Amino acid sequence: MIVKLDTVVLRAFRADDLGFVFSGLSHPDVIKYYGISYTTQLACEEQMRWYQSIAEHGTGYWLVIESQSTKEKLGALGLNNICHEHKNAELGYWLLPQYWGKGVMREALRGLLNFAFNELKLHRLSAEVELENLKSQQLLQVLGFSSEGVRRECEVKNEKYISLIHYSLLSDE
Repeated sequence: MIVKLDTVVLRAFRADDLGFVFSGLSHPDVIKYYGISYTTQLACEEQMRWYQSIAEHGTGYWLVIESQSTKEKLGALGLNNICHEHKNAELGYWLLPQYWGKGVMREALRGLLNFAFNELKLHRLSAEVELENLKSQQLLQVLGFSSEGVRRECEVKNEKYISLIHYSLLSDE
C-alpha cells in the first residue's frame, strides 16, 4: 500500500526498515511519550512482526512516513485495533525529532485520516496522548479531534503512573 501526499509518501513496512524502526523506538526523545521502546535491534524485530501480523489479519495498518524528494524515512503512523463491525480504530504515530515542527506529521496524518474514512469506511478514530505531551495534543486538535477526557493514572511507565487524554474524530466532522 502506498499513499502519495504533497511532500511525503506513506508506505507499508519492509524487512529492511528494521534499523529505522529501532532508531525511532530507542530514541529517548521519541519514546519519552510513546508506549513502546526497545533496547536492542533484535528485540525490535517483535515490532516488525506485529506490523506484519495486524496487516495480515486486517486489524491494523502501520506505514512508514518517507520524504518524496529524498526517500528519507521520517517516522511512522498507523491504525490499530480496527473493528470492522463498529467501524472504528485507534491511531498511533511517531516521528524522528529532527523532523518535529515542520508539518510532516500533520500532512501524514491527514493522508491517513483520508485513507481511514474514505477507503476503509471507518466512522470513528481515537487516540490516547500522555498528559504532558502538549505538542501531540495540539496536533490532534488542529486535525479536528475532540478531547473525551482524561484517564487518570491508568498506565505504568518507567515505574510511575501516567494519565492519558482520550481524543476522537468522527468521519462526518
